[in-house]
Amino acid sequence: MKNVRKCLICLVLVFLSLSSITAAVTWDPYLAFSKGNATIEEEKLSCYELAAGSSLGSRGAIELFLSAQPLSGNCLDAYDSGTVGTCVFMTGIKTSITLFKDAFLNPMLQAGLGQMMITSFEDSDRQPKFSWNFYGSITTGFEIDFGDSFKIHLLSGCRFASHDQVMHIERNGLSSRYSSIGFRVKLS
Repeated sequence: MKNVRKCLICLVLVFLSLSSITAAVTWDPYLAFSKGNATIEEEKLSCYELAAGSSLGSRGAIELFLSAQPLSGNCLDAYDSGTVGTCVFMTGIKTSITLFKDAFLNPMLQAGLGQMMITSFEDSDRQPKFSWNFYGSITTGFEIDFGDSFKIHLLSGCRFASHDQVMHIERNGLSSRYSSIGFRVKLS
């Protein structure tokens, strides 16, 4: 019940922040997808992210994101196959700012806050274990601007994920450096 309350409070805060921001600026929605790598215990693991957001003026943006990172090769079918598997899902809000108003190669800074859910299938006879934790990230990189409707982001940074030991991953082991490449498409 405590986790449900945390989720509802986060959802209300995100809604309130987006509603106050959209009242101050025009709604300019976009959809973004990115793929990245994070090094966790000396192993490179892929991470996939889907985001929806809006531009804040000519140099800023705010978005809601959902990321998924399988920590084991059999993450999604672990419950059926009876093997051990772990997935990490991250959701929250990100904001980014670019250095210049209109530039083809534009330096940018991005920061995000949210929740991280670790899903662990340790045994086929038992239900999966869920662990909710704080998640934060900060990245720098470049935005390649192909006009108003299409942009590519090349980012590298650090993420902080506070968690207990899960499977073979030590405490706070998901806090790591990561890099990603993604694109953003304007919807209007």
